Amino acid sequence: MSTTDERPLHLIRSDELEEFDAEVLTEPREVETTQPVDRPDEDDALEVRPVYATITGRQDAAMRPILPAWARSRADLEAAARWWGGRIRHEVLYHLTRVPLYAGRVLLWAPIGAARLIRMGWRWVIDAEQGQLRAQQARSGDVHAFMQVKNSHKEQIRQRALLAGGALAGGALAVRLGMHFTPVGWQIVAGAGLVAVLARLGRPADKPIVQGAMVTTTKYQRLTAEIVRGALCSISISGLKDPAAIKFPQDIHRDGPGQLARVNLPAGVEAAAVVGVRGKLSSALRLPVDQVWPSVGPDHEGQLDLWVGYEPASKMKPPTWSIVADGARTSVFEPTPFGADQRQRPVSAPLFQRNWLIGGVPGSGKSFFARALALGAALDHTTEFKIAEFKGTGDFTDFYEAGLCSEYYCGVDDEALEGGARIIAWGLAEAEKRGKRIKKFREKGLAPEGKVTPELAAMPGSGLHPVVIIIDEAHELLPDPEVADACERLIRRGRALNLIVILATQIPDAKSVPPNITRCVTMRACLAVRGHQENDMILGTGSYKAGITGTAFRPEIDAGWAMVTGLREPIAVRAQYPSEANAKKILARAAQLRGGRVAWEQEDEAPRLDILIDVQQVWPMGRTGVQWEQLAELLREFRPEAYGDVSAESVSSLLRGLGVPSENVKAGGLVLKGCKRTAIEAALEQRELTRG
Repeated sequence: MSTTDERPLHLIRSDELEEFDAEVLTEPREVETTQPVDRPDEDDALEVRPVYATITGRQDAAMRPILPAWARSRADLEAAARWWGGRIRHEVLYHLTRVPLYAGRVLLWAPIGAARLIRMGWRWVIDAEQGQLRAQQARSGDVHAFMQVKNSHKEQIRQRALLAGGALAGGALAVRLGMHFTPVGWQIVAGAGLVAVLARLGRPADKPIVQGAMVTTTKYQRLTAEIVRGALCSISISGLKDPAAIKFPQDIHRDGPGQLARVNLPAGVEAAAVVGVRGKLSSALRLPVDQVWPSVGPDHEGQLDLWVGYEPASKMKPPTWSIVADGARTSVFEPTPFGADQRQRPVSAPLFQRNWLIGGVPGSGKSFFARALALGAALDHTTEFKIAEFKGTGDFTDFYEAGLCSEYYCGVDDEALEGGARIIAWGLAEAEKRGKRIKKFREKGLAPEGKVTPELAAMPGSGLHPVVIIIDEAHELLPDPEVADACERLIRRGRALNLIVILATQIPDAKSVPPNITRCVTMRACLAVRGHQENDMILGTGSYKAGITGTAFRPEIDAGWAMVTGLREPIAVRAQYPSEANAKKILARAAQLRGGRVAWEQEDEAPRLDILIDVQQVWPMGRTGVQWEQLAELLREFRPEAYGDVSAESVSSLLRGLGVPSENVKAGGLVLKGCKRTAIEAALEQRELTRG
């Protein structure tokens, strides 16, 4: 192409353009074009686009799911079924207990309804509705018009009297035939239906025969776009002021035991900013903080998933733990359920190549969080446990009694601390030995990537079986520099060698748990903590700012709840808290899988029943009185082997027999019979005095 060619560049054919060399080009060339920056609209470019692109380009809109969210998984379907089943059961029982009241109302209002029906029929026969018209004609003085209206009235009465007489005769004949040919049961049903209809006709307008079983409460209100927009615009986030800029890519819908609102926030607003002010959001919605669970949506960082439960998570009954079922087995190489999220969905995690750091204030449930992980590992018959708990309360004694521990130390004395240090030292030495074993197996092609496989772990004599090392209240042990250094090296090396370390602490500072250890741990669980510093020490710097926080959890009330990282995404999890009976059942099966038998299986199978002590143990914190129905439910959950089928009436009878009076107790806006805590304590004191 000539350098003197002055044609515009967009008119020059591509085969006329020269390839220029960047090394010899001394002056930059300006490329001029008159083509628009934006692409043309699809409809204007159909003639130049391929057919496939034309077709697929029209499918930008997301398709609505065929099944609702609550029906897409077994867990959500079961949660929805439980909710509806519980509601139906409540309504049935509510109305059954009020049958006498309903019967009294029917008997009172049925005669009134019959009188109203007779009156309506009589007025229809005598054509009472035209009485005003006849009176007007009589006052007008038009005799001819009056006589026409009067004659029409007489004819109307004659026709309606004949119809009414025929209807009465037909009805009487139908009743007579029905009584002759219909079974007595159907006659009673028909009579009751007729009486009910008459009562409905005779009742006052503001007094229904049957009252609704459900009442409106402030625990849950149906989410709407208006409520969500108003709440989001009131939490003082920059850029989140205009309700019209908040969009909903899908309908607000049921999701497990709650509802999910997926929201596209205004451009430039991150969902993490909303997650970080969860407390403000719950305040804006006027709901408890553990009923409101915001998270980052799946599509982009500006998408918020706002899940609101039907009731606070602290009051939800956790789902049944699958490993409690007869015959259940687990493997440390496969994800094992250890808890459930706020939507009551099971949460699982593999233990192989995972180490855990569990932190929280006293009373937050650290030990039982660790127990949930340990119970899951116990049903892998190849697992060995080495446990040191420095609380001194024996939270893991049953593991030792079941024969699952090769080493177990409990207490805060020198012997226990030395035992914990020996466990760490043993783990580090064992990692060295296993490294050499893995090397040999890898040379034989049995250890791909130099890691333990399930086959190697189960191979007799391989020495590569899983070992779970649990250090509860680790801050008592790790301030020792030598022990901390050995623990760090163990955590680094043991991952691929089937050595699993679980650390639990209530003091997650740099002195108690050195940062080098924290950085090496894969899985982290932050239970209730006081502030953002403790939160970030457990979950990592910046977690609190990103909304990944355990500061919203409350000790005792939210015991067992933790924000867990290390899974696919950070998630709030409530660890399983099995009853004593279920825990013993799991450990007994674990011992059986190893060819042993636990000591408590040889005890008397009939549980010892001391209802005063049991009631004292299950009594809700801060409550002065409990209704009989709630108390029966608490006892059934606490000791199902003893109270599995106990009813509210049975509990009332047993306690009244021990001198506990039945009193009015108000709960949830209802006043029902129950008992007071002071009465339980007085009965226990009286029994001790009597024994003395």
